Amino acid sequence: MQLRPRPQGSILYELPNNEQCLKGRGNCAVYPKSAQLPSGRLVAAFEKSTVVASSGAATGQTLPIYKSDDDGTSWQPLAEVKAPAYLSSDPQYAKYTSNWTSSYLYTLPENVGNLTAGTLLLASVVSGEDYYYTERKAADPNWVPTNDGDRKDMAIALYSSTDEGTTWKVVNVIATGGWQGGSAGATGVNVAKANTYRQVDPVWEPYLMVHDGKLVAYYSDENEYIGYDPATGVAVLDPNNDTAADPQTQILAHKTWDGTGTAWSAPVVDIAGKNVTSGGKTYIGGGRPGMTNAVPTTDGKWFITYEYWGGGANVRFKMAADPLKFYADGDADGEEISRADGKQGLLPFASGSGGLSWGGSPVVINLPDGRLVYNAAGSGAVWVNESGRSDGVWTKYQTSLGSGYSRTLQYVAGTGRVHILQGTWDGATATAIIRHADVDLGHTEGVYYRLVNRKNGQVIGTGGNTTDANIGNADVPDVKLEDLGATSKPDTQYWHLVTKADGKSTLLNKAGGREAAIWTGNATIGQRIGQWVDHLAG
Repeated sequence: MQLRPRPQGSILYELPNNEQCLKGRGNCAVYPKSAQLPSGRLVAAFEKSTVVASSGAATGQTLPIYKSDDDGTSWQPLAEVKAPAYLSSDPQYAKYTSNWTSSYLYTLPENVGNLTAGTLLLASVVSGEDYYYTERKAADPNWVPTNDGDRKDMAIALYSSTDEGTTWKVVNVIATGGWQGGSAGATGVNVAKANTYRQVDPVWEPYLMVHDGKLVAYYSDENEYIGYDPATGVAVLDPNNDTAADPQTQILAHKTWDGTGTAWSAPVVDIAGKNVTSGGKTYIGGGRPGMTNAVPTTDGKWFITYEYWGGGANVRFKMAADPLKFYADGDADGEEISRADGKQGLLPFASGSGGLSWGGSPVVINLPDGRLVYNAAGSGAVWVNESGRSDGVWTKYQTSLGSGYSRTLQYVAGTGRVHILQGTWDGATATAIIRHADVDLGHTEGVYYRLVNRKNGQVIGTGGNTTDANIGNADVPDVKLEDLGATSKPDTQYWHLVTKADGKSTLLNKAGGREAAIWTGNATIGQRIGQWVDHLAG
């Protein structure tokens, strides 16, 4: 049943009506990512592809940084991070004149070489000019783009900030590509005349973490690779990568860096994708795996998720003992995140929850207590693995924000909640909006109470259900009086008493953060109480 209208959350950024875009307006602002600093400050970054006034195109584009000093309740602009060409006099950076997209923020948990713990890192896709845009505008000043164009000199740059995101310096370049060649539905179509060989060789979607004292950068790579060393995983680049007919493949790879000098390792394959034959040559990268996330499980494994467009589930995963050796099992495309027929798959799910969402753009995070939280573009819900184990059961939880083309998850120390940033893509003429909200998934900060009936000693519980009643209790109200200790899940008998911004109070359950809500939404005689997501949390 539906208690309240679908939640929309709050707005972090909305594209002004008078702003012109370098691409379709619907995805002019997209791909939000966030991090939390030791002080508690939250920072967020996202792509904002509006036309740069000084150049009339992409040259000079900056990447916006926003901050929140109240646990995500409100957000304010903090900085605009310039492209490498404007932050360094080093000639190697001169061609990178646009700080464009695919940002990833990461707070260093420990010293890595010359970088100190607590430093805020930003990895983002930088580029030269969008020649498709400038050529089309030169031919027809009234032309309006509906999709991505064709940028030159694509790369992933690493930046650092030691003053909580206020000022930035460029550290180095992690990985390089070539021409963009169109993307996001226009791959190989929106190609500039200047792109002589019609190349599609960008790099995308960085993901950072520290492992064994080194910084690891995972990313998506559309350069052409003809294989990889099965012993080391090092990718083998096609010698004709810059000139041969482009097979439009993509692999997932990573590089490592010790924090000294500027040299990153050679690219190591994480997900190879299927073999593809083009122009008489065989390439890896079929199915175009993308958008790496990698987190540890509580039983000593590493869980990698990614989108995949080679048939079957468009989100897939692997488990490995070493996060730098996902290639070692020889499996080119991994396992489906869930089954199309709704039956139990390799990732077991709780009764009523259904399999983990498809839709691409997967994100998975691990919470301080070991729980894993997952979402993808196909659902506004998240799935929680309470044990954090590689074989743990996943339970679905509704959230206070709808689905989105790109949706990121951020654990917030200080509240224990998860903050969600959402970027949608509703068509070329829609208004781009970055929204935010938070969700209580249980075990959050503050005091929990048992609510005891003084006459009979019973307590308010949920019959052992941890999630929304429509998911975990067959769409039947589940909040009721029950005997103390009547369930094997004792946390379901504890509650937060929370006062909201509007002055009203509610009860949130310790086990899953669900609200004790009037089942129909109408406070009339005879109504029952059931667990439901706190829609007013955002």
